[in-house]
Amino acid sequence: MNCREPAIPSADRLEWVAPNAGITNSLREQLLGVMHPLCGESYAAIAMNETKHIVDIPNGGQIALHRLCPDQPTGLPLIVAHGTISNAKTVRTMATFLAEHGFDCWMLEWGGHGDSQAGSPRQNNEYPAFNDVPTAVSHVLAATKHEKLFWVSHSGGGHLPMMFLSRDPNRQSEFAGLVTLGTQSTQAALSLKGKFGCAVLIGITTLLNRTPKRILPLGNEHEPTRLLAQWAVWNIRQRWLGKDGFDYMEALSGMSIPTMIIAGGKDRAAPVNGCREIYEAFGSGDNTWCLCDTESGFSKDFGHGELIRGLAARDELFPKIVDWLRERV
Repeated sequence: MNCREPAIPSADRLEWVAPNAGITNSLREQLLGVMHPLCGESYAAIAMNETKHIVDIPNGGQIALHRLCPDQPTGLPLIVAHGTISNAKTVRTMATFLAEHGFDCWMLEWGGHGDSQAGSPRQNNEYPAFNDVPTAVSHVLAATKHEKLFWVSHSGGGHLPMMFLSRDPNRQSEFAGLVTLGTQSTQAALSLKGKFGCAVLIGITTLLNRTPKRILPLGNEHEPTRLLAQWAVWNIRQRWLGKDGFDYMEALSGMSIPTMIIAGGKDRAAPVNGCREIYEAFGSGDNTWCLCDTESGFSKDFGHGELIRGLAARDELFPKIVDWLRERV
């Protein structure tokens, strides 16, 4: 499908953002060293179309989808989702790499991050899981005229599709595969220090209806809702439960979609054992485990942010994701 004239449902609002038409070769060469706005990386400016889609969520709020699409995309579309305390800028390096390799990438801003709007400041993880996710999936499939897509996500952006599909397994048919980088739910508060930190996080987040960035300086903006209070409870109790007691970890055994679960060897926000627990919980026979550390052949032990930015991620990890996706198109 040519991306210059995307098929967008008329009910949605579309804002065009700086398409590459008109950029000369000389200017493009000057842009090769342009710095990434978040992490100071340089990446090649290539010919692709970039658009922003603001989509209303039926139950309240809005999502923002930033599309990076080559002139002639190949394979299936990808939703690339950021984690908590973050917006699309944090996953732009990864999305740009995937788009450079022919994929039609849709960077999703959810839960009040970036250009999105939360349904309520009191919402937890379950609101974006059951509302932002299906809104994004339906919009991307309608716009691209595909029946399936891939979901690639960092940190808390990986919880959302797993929670959604656990509750609505019939929509697994719309997912060709799921890739998570640094996603865990139960193993970040094993020590007394970890439990105390999570307890403080619960108190501050509940009091303010948000989590200030300085409390968890892992991303590029604050968390605008109560979402992280629920995450902290999961880790203190070491159980990934819904507000109604639904066991998400147990429900993963009913999943049949291909998965690639990626962990960083020195990721303190998403410890290896927490990521591994999710990997082992999946019922699909097509599950791939990728541990980014020196013992596994990587140049270093990756931290939480290093899974989505930096030369090591671009040179060593992102190509593995591309290969995994291409094998499942």
